[in-house]
Amino acid sequence: MARYKITDAILQDVERYAEDQYSIEDMFDELNLSKKLKQDERVIQAYERGLIKLFILSASSDMEDKEIMDEFDITAERCKTWREQFSTEIQQAKDKIEEDKKHATKQFSSPLYSGMRNIMNQNYKESAPISQDVLAEDIKKMVKKVQKGDTSDLLTMLTTNILQLQLFNGVVTSNLMGEAGKKIDSFEILSNMQIKVMQETRKSIMAINEITNPKRTTFIKEVAQHNHLHSNSEKKEEIENELQKAITHTETATDAEVLSMKEKVR
Repeated sequence: MARYKITDAILQDVERYAEDQYSIEDMFDELNLSKKLKQDERVIQAYERGLIKLFILSASSDMEDKEIMDEFDITAERCKTWREQFSTEIQQAKDKIEEDKKHATKQFSSPLYSGMRNIMNQNYKESAPISQDVLAEDIKKMVKKVQKGDTSDLLTMLTTNILQLQLFNGVVTSNLMGEAGKKIDSFEILSNMQIKVMQETRKSIMAINEITNPKRTTFIKEVAQHNHLHSNSEKKEEIENELQKAITHTETATDAEVLSMKEKVR
Protein backbone atom coordinates (compact mmCIF):
# COMPACT_ATOMS: atom_id res chain seq x y z
CA MET A 1 0.00 0.00 0.00
CA ALA A 2 1.39 3.39 -1.03
CA ARG A 3 2.36 5.85 1.70
CA TYR A 4 0.53 9.18 1.79
CA LYS A 5 1.86 10.65 5.03
CA ILE A 6 5.15 12.58 4.89
CA THR A 7 7.57 12.18 7.81
CA ASP A 8 11.06 13.55 8.47
CA ALA A 9 12.48 10.07 7.82
CA ILE A 10 10.79 9.91 4.41
CA LEU A 11 12.10 13.39 3.50
CA GLN A 12 15.62 12.28 4.42
CA ASP A 13 15.19 9.23 2.19
CA VAL A 14 13.97 11.44 -0.68
CA GLU A 15 17.06 13.65 -0.35
CA ARG A 16 19.36 10.62 -0.19
CA TYR A 17 17.79 9.00 -3.26
CA ALA A 18 18.13 12.25 -5.22
CA GLU A 19 21.79 12.44 -4.17
CA ASP A 20 22.18 8.86 -5.40
CA GLN A 21 20.91 10.07 -8.78
CA TYR A 22 17.51 8.37 -8.75
CA SER A 23 14.91 9.88 -11.02
CA ILE A 24 11.73 11.13 -9.36
CA GLU A 25 9.75 8.21 -10.77
CA ASP A 26 12.23 5.60 -9.57
CA MET A 27 12.52 7.28 -6.20
CA PHE A 28 8.72 7.21 -5.68
CA ASP A 29 8.62 3.54 -6.66
CA GLU A 30 11.52 2.62 -4.35
CA LEU A 31 10.04 4.47 -1.38
CA ASN A 32 6.50 3.31 -2.19
CA LEU A 33 5.16 6.87 -2.09
CA SER A 34 1.81 7.91 -3.48
CA LYS A 35 2.08 9.71 -6.82
CA LYS A 36 -0.08 12.46 -5.34
CA LEU A 37 2.90 13.51 -3.18
CA LYS A 38 4.82 14.59 -6.28
CA GLN A 39 3.24 18.01 -5.85
CA ASP A 40 4.06 18.20 -2.14
CA GLU A 41 6.41 21.16 -1.58
CA ARG A 42 8.36 19.38 1.15
CA VAL A 43 9.07 16.42 -1.13
CA ILE A 44 10.11 18.69 -3.99
CA GLN A 45 12.49 20.65 -1.72
CA ALA A 46 14.01 17.48 -0.26
CA TYR A 47 14.60 16.06 -3.74
CA GLU A 48 16.21 19.33 -4.88
CA ARG A 49 18.52 19.39 -1.85
CA GLY A 50 19.78 15.96 -2.83
CA LEU A 51 20.29 17.08 -6.43
CA ILE A 52 22.22 20.16 -5.30
CA LYS A 53 24.57 18.03 -3.20
CA LEU A 54 25.22 15.81 -6.22
CA PHE A 55 25.64 18.89 -8.44
CA ILE A 56 28.27 20.39 -6.11
CA LEU A 57 30.15 17.11 -6.06
CA SER A 58 30.06 16.80 -9.86
CA ALA A 59 31.01 20.44 -10.45
CA SER A 60 33.93 20.17 -8.04
CA SER A 61 35.30 17.26 -10.07
CA ASP A 62 35.52 19.53 -13.15
CA MET A 63 32.56 17.90 -14.89
CA GLU A 64 31.41 19.92 -17.90
CA ASP A 65 28.04 21.75 -17.73
CA LYS A 66 26.70 19.81 -20.72
CA GLU A 67 27.47 16.51 -18.99
CA ILE A 68 25.81 17.73 -15.79
CA MET A 69 22.71 18.87 -17.67
CA ASP A 70 22.39 15.52 -19.44
CA GLU A 71 23.16 13.53 -16.33
CA PHE A 72 20.75 15.36 -14.01
CA ASP A 73 18.19 16.33 -16.67
CA ILE A 74 18.30 20.03 -15.75
CA THR A 75 18.26 23.13 -17.97
CA ALA A 76 21.29 25.26 -18.86
CA GLU A 77 19.74 28.15 -16.91
CA ARG A 78 19.42 26.09 -13.73
CA CYS A 79 22.96 24.74 -14.16
CA LYS A 80 24.33 28.28 -14.46
CA THR A 81 22.26 29.50 -11.50
CA TRP A 82 23.49 26.69 -9.28
CA ARG A 83 27.12 27.28 -10.28
CA GLU A 84 26.83 30.92 -9.21
CA GLN A 85 24.73 30.24 -6.12
CA PHE A 86 26.95 27.46 -4.78
CA SER A 87 30.34 28.66 -6.03
CA THR A 88 31.71 28.73 -2.48
CA GLU A 89 30.57 25.18 -1.74
CA ILE A 90 32.00 23.96 -5.08
CA GLN A 91 35.39 25.51 -4.29
CA GLN A 92 35.37 24.01 -0.80
CA ALA A 93 34.62 20.59 -2.31
CA LYS A 94 37.51 21.05 -4.77
CA ASP A 95 39.86 21.95 -1.91
CA LYS A 96 38.74 18.89 0.02
CA ILE A 97 39.40 16.63 -2.97
CA GLU A 98 42.95 18.00 -3.26
CA GLU A 99 43.52 17.67 0.48
CA ASP A 100 42.25 14.09 0.46
CA LYS A 101 44.63 13.25 -2.38
CA LYS A 102 47.54 14.78 -0.50
CA HIS A 103 46.70 12.97 2.72
CA ALA A 104 45.52 9.73 1.16
CA THR A 105 48.14 7.99 3.29
CA LYS A 106 48.15 10.30 6.28
CA GLN A 107 48.59 7.32 8.60
CA PHE A 108 51.84 6.28 6.96
CA SER A 109 53.68 7.53 10.05
CA SER A 110 52.13 4.63 11.95
CA PRO A 111 54.51 1.68 11.46
CA LEU A 112 51.73 -0.72 12.38
CA TYR A 113 49.43 0.71 9.69
CA SER A 114 52.28 0.78 7.19
CA GLY A 115 53.20 -2.82 7.91
CA MET A 116 49.59 -3.96 7.58
CA ARG A 117 49.30 -2.01 4.33
CA ASN A 118 52.37 -3.75 2.91
CA ILE A 119 51.01 -7.14 3.94
CA MET A 120 47.73 -6.31 2.18
CA ASN A 121 49.67 -5.33 -0.92
CA GLN A 122 51.40 -8.70 -0.88
CA ASN A 123 47.94 -10.23 -0.84
CA TYR A 124 47.05 -8.17 -3.92
CA LYS A 125 44.72 -5.80 -2.06
CA GLU A 126 44.21 -2.32 -3.49
CA SER A 127 45.85 0.54 -1.64
CA ALA A 128 46.02 4.31 -2.11
CA PRO A 129 49.26 5.70 -3.56
CA ILE A 130 51.72 7.22 -1.09
CA SER A 131 51.81 11.01 -1.00
CA GLN A 132 55.41 12.23 -1.25
CA ASP A 133 54.68 15.31 0.87
CA VAL A 134 53.14 13.27 3.68
CA LEU A 135 55.88 10.66 3.43
CA ALA A 136 58.55 13.36 3.85
CA GLU A 137 56.75 14.81 6.88
CA ASP A 138 56.37 11.38 8.47
CA ILE A 139 60.04 10.51 8.00
CA LYS A 140 61.05 13.75 9.72
CA LYS A 141 58.74 12.94 12.65
CA MET A 142 60.18 9.45 12.99
CA VAL A 143 63.76 10.75 12.88
CA LYS A 144 62.99 13.24 15.66
CA LYS A 145 61.52 10.45 17.81
CA VAL A 146 64.62 8.30 17.30
CA GLN A 147 66.90 11.24 18.15
CA LYS A 148 65.02 11.60 21.44
CA GLY A 149 65.62 7.93 22.20
CA ASP A 150 62.12 6.68 21.35
CA THR A 151 62.65 3.51 19.26
CA SER A 152 59.07 2.23 19.40
CA ASP A 153 58.46 2.97 15.71
CA LEU A 154 61.64 1.15 14.70
CA LEU A 155 60.68 -1.90 16.74
CA THR A 156 57.20 -1.95 15.19
CA MET A 157 58.65 -1.66 11.68
CA LEU A 158 61.07 -4.53 12.31
CA THR A 159 58.27 -6.67 13.72
CA THR A 160 55.99 -6.04 10.74
CA ASN A 161 58.93 -6.74 8.42
CA ILE A 162 59.30 -10.14 10.06
CA LEU A 163 55.59 -10.83 9.55
CA GLN A 164 55.90 -9.85 5.89
CA LEU A 165 58.90 -12.13 5.46
CA GLN A 166 56.97 -14.99 7.05
CA LEU A 167 54.05 -14.36 4.72
CA PHE A 168 56.38 -14.38 1.72
CA ASN A 169 58.05 -17.51 3.06
CA GLY A 170 54.66 -19.22 3.08
CA VAL A 171 54.16 -18.32 -0.59
CA VAL A 172 57.60 -19.70 -1.47
CA THR A 173 56.93 -22.88 0.50
CA SER A 174 53.64 -23.49 -1.28
CA ASN A 175 55.40 -23.10 -4.63
CA LEU A 176 58.16 -25.47 -3.54
CA MET A 177 55.62 -28.17 -2.71
CA GLY A 178 53.94 -27.91 -6.12
CA GLU A 179 51.15 -30.17 -7.25
CA ALA A 180 51.16 -33.92 -6.77
CA GLY A 181 53.14 -35.66 -9.50
CA LYS A 182 54.25 -32.38 -11.08
CA LYS A 183 57.94 -31.73 -11.64
CA ILE A 184 59.17 -28.47 -10.15
CA ASP A 185 61.61 -26.80 -12.54
CA SER A 186 62.35 -23.81 -10.30
CA PHE A 187 63.19 -25.79 -7.15
CA GLU A 188 66.71 -24.38 -6.82
CA ILE A 189 65.59 -20.78 -7.35
CA LEU A 190 62.78 -21.06 -4.83
CA SER A 191 65.04 -22.81 -2.31
CA ASN A 192 67.58 -19.98 -2.54
CA MET A 193 64.80 -17.43 -2.09
CA GLN A 194 63.61 -19.24 1.02
CA ILE A 195 67.13 -19.23 2.47
CA LYS A 196 67.42 -15.49 1.84
CA VAL A 197 64.06 -14.91 3.52
CA MET A 198 65.29 -16.81 6.59
CA GLN A 199 68.50 -14.78 6.64
CA GLU A 200 66.64 -11.48 6.45
CA THR A 201 64.26 -12.61 9.18
CA ARG A 202 67.22 -13.47 11.40
CA LYS A 203 68.75 -10.03 10.78
CA SER A 204 65.51 -8.30 11.76
CA ILE A 205 65.26 -10.36 14.96
CA MET A 206 68.89 -9.54 15.84
CA ALA A 207 68.23 -5.85 15.21
CA ILE A 208 65.26 -5.94 17.60
CA ASN A 209 67.41 -7.64 20.22
CA GLU A 210 70.17 -5.04 19.88
CA ILE A 211 67.71 -2.16 20.26
CA THR A 212 65.92 -3.63 23.28
CA ASN A 213 69.02 -5.13 24.91
CA PRO A 214 72.06 -2.94 24.13
CA LYS A 215 75.44 -4.53 24.93
CA ARG A 216 76.78 -3.26 28.27
CA THR A 217 80.44 -3.87 27.30
CA THR A 218 80.17 -1.44 24.41
CA PHE A 219 78.77 1.21 26.72
CA ILE A 220 81.55 0.69 29.31
CA LYS A 221 84.21 0.87 26.61
CA GLU A 222 82.82 4.16 25.32
CA VAL A 223 82.74 5.63 28.84
CA ALA A 224 86.32 4.50 29.56
CA GLN A 225 87.56 5.99 26.31
CA HIS A 226 85.81 9.26 27.08
CA ASN A 227 87.34 9.41 30.58
CA HIS A 228 90.82 8.64 29.22
CA LEU A 229 90.64 11.44 26.64
CA HIS A 230 89.22 13.81 29.24
CA SER A 231 92.04 12.95 31.69
CA ASN A 232 94.76 13.49 29.07
CA SER A 233 93.20 16.81 28.10
CA GLU A 234 93.17 18.03 31.70
CA LYS A 235 96.80 16.95 32.25
CA LYS A 236 98.01 18.73 29.12
CA GLU A 237 96.09 21.88 30.05
CA GLU A 238 97.65 21.84 33.53
CA ILE A 239 101.22 21.63 32.14
CA GLU A 240 100.54 24.39 29.61
CA ASN A 241 99.23 26.65 32.34
CA GLU A 242 102.35 25.94 34.41
CA LEU A 243 104.60 26.81 31.48
CA GLN A 244 102.71 30.02 30.72
CA LYS A 245 102.93 31.03 34.36
CA ALA A 246 106.67 30.42 34.43
CA ILE A 247 107.24 32.44 31.27
CA THR A 248 104.99 35.33 32.27
CA HIS A 249 105.65 35.71 35.95
CA THR A 250 109.16 34.29 36.48
CA GLU A 251 111.70 36.61 34.99
CA THR A 252 114.54 34.63 36.58
CA ALA A 253 113.65 31.37 34.83
CA THR A 254 116.58 29.98 32.91
CA ASP A 255 116.46 28.81 29.32
CA ALA A 256 117.05 25.25 30.49
CA GLU A 257 114.05 25.37 32.83
CA VAL A 258 111.78 26.75 30.13
CA LEU A 259 112.98 24.07 27.69
CA SER A 260 112.28 21.39 30.29
CA MET A 261 108.69 22.60 30.69
CA LYS A 262 108.16 22.63 26.93
CA GLU A 263 109.32 19.01 26.75
CA LYS A 264 106.66 18.05 29.31
CA VAL A 265 103.92 19.51 27.11
CA ARG A 266 105.12 17.43 24.16
